Amino acid sequence: MKRLSFLLVLMAVSNTALQAQQLAEIDSVFTVLNQQRGFNGNILIAEKGKIIYERSFGFSNYDDRTPLRPQHMFNVASVSKTITAVATMQLVERGLLNLNDDLTKHLSGLPYQGIRIQHLLSHTSGLPKVQIHPFRKEISGKRYTNEELLEVYTRVAPELYFSPGSNYNYANTNYIFLALIIEKISKLSFEQFLQQHIFEPSGMHRTFLFERNVPLHLQKNVVSYYRKPKWLSKRFHLVDTLAANIEDSATFDNIYGASSIHTTAGDLLKFHTALQNNVLLSIASLTKMYDPITLNGKKEFTINEKSNYPAVVGTGWQVAKDSTVGKIVYHSGGFQGGRSFMIRNLKKDQCVILLTNNVETDRYTFTTPMRILNRAPYQLDRISLPRLFSNEYISNGIAVAVSTYQKYKNDTAYVPFVDYDFEEIGTELMNAGDLDAAVKIFELYADTFPDEYSWSMLGDAHLLSGNESKALECFEKSLSINSEYGHSKNAVLKIKGGNGK
Repeated sequence: MKRLSFLLVLMAVSNTALQAQQLAEIDSVFTVLNQQRGFNGNILIAEKGKIIYERSFGFSNYDDRTPLRPQHMFNVASVSKTITAVATMQLVERGLLNLNDDLTKHLSGLPYQGIRIQHLLSHTSGLPKVQIHPFRKEISGKRYTNEELLEVYTRVAPELYFSPGSNYNYANTNYIFLALIIEKISKLSFEQFLQQHIFEPSGMHRTFLFERNVPLHLQKNVVSYYRKPKWLSKRFHLVDTLAANIEDSATFDNIYGASSIHTTAGDLLKFHTALQNNVLLSIASLTKMYDPITLNGKKEFTINEKSNYPAVVGTGWQVAKDSTVGKIVYHSGGFQGGRSFMIRNLKKDQCVILLTNNVETDRYTFTTPMRILNRAPYQLDRISLPRLFSNEYISNGIAVAVSTYQKYKNDTAYVPFVDYDFEEIGTELMNAGDLDAAVKIFELYADTFPDEYSWSMLGDAHLLSGNESKALECFEKSLSINSEYGHSKNAVLKIKGGNGK
């Protein structure tokens, strides 16, 4: 018995030392990401209800350099959908809703048949996305509510992308409609339902629907959001000052169910713990929620292929196909100024939460801590070569930027340039008046994508820099590829006319 006790103690010490190594590796990875790639956010890692790692990187406000702290609150964007899914399953559990109910049973004006509640939860309904035409034109800048969006869908009545249940297409529309159904059945506002049935039972006292509902004494803890609006921006800009974000806010900031929950990493851990301990749903309901969805005809599909955890979709959660260390479920969120991620190992009761207030991190990096924690190989987000090129230009000039491009252009560890990357960076250089640099990048463009457009843009750069002979060569090269390309034809006529030819 003594020997057994000694072995158990030894194993516990060994596991503790191993975990310390893993957490040190996670800390090292994100320290480097913060220093070299602009990672800015809060990370929380817990196991069996205990926080084993928590750290804040960077600033809640870049402009006044306010450091991030664990108490800071973020818009978790589409991670909100996991909470909407739990709210929906609570109604199912109480017999007030059935996963096989037809959508029109609860939202009678919609001109669709065959869409089930389960289809909404799993993004297999075929409903068109609210962010695209014809809806964007109808709702742009109008701050419509969910009810008003429902009226637009009913009136416009677009065709479904596919027959319900036959395919997968991620669309906020599904969860906007779910929130309306929750309100209709419960006779409560969506905010009231969440507060009474999820936030309060879970002890989530720093979680609110919409920033405007955050109490005055907590407003100082709401982070500001940032991104670089252009490739050659030297600093992060507050997204609230950028035209695209202002238009988005004026269009979508009254919509709920798919997004708009503001919370802390600590409160999301309380949500995880409440689910693990069956506070919010029964084991049977949780099992149903985490079961992968099968498409009609047993069709196989994979989402998030470009991550450490390729997955299928469950009911409100993405379910990782890799089950070697236990069942992994997760959800990501993102908008123009921030990214969020929550990943859970149900078997080991592990939870990793990352909340950022910029857009410098994506799915590979978000899933890395869970991989390290379970001693699995991992891959970080690939470095964007266009971003690296731009940063090198800002810091060291065009010669170093071009050398960097040549060094890594065939390296699969980097996200390569696509045609419009060259176009956007080159145009920014021309607008900034650095015509020599613009010529250099358009030369790379024509070499990489030799078509009428790249040669024409190189011609424009030469023409602006005063080298008409070089410009003429480029425009004629463009026409040799497409003799009807109007811009190059007009440029050639203008140059030859100006030379008296």
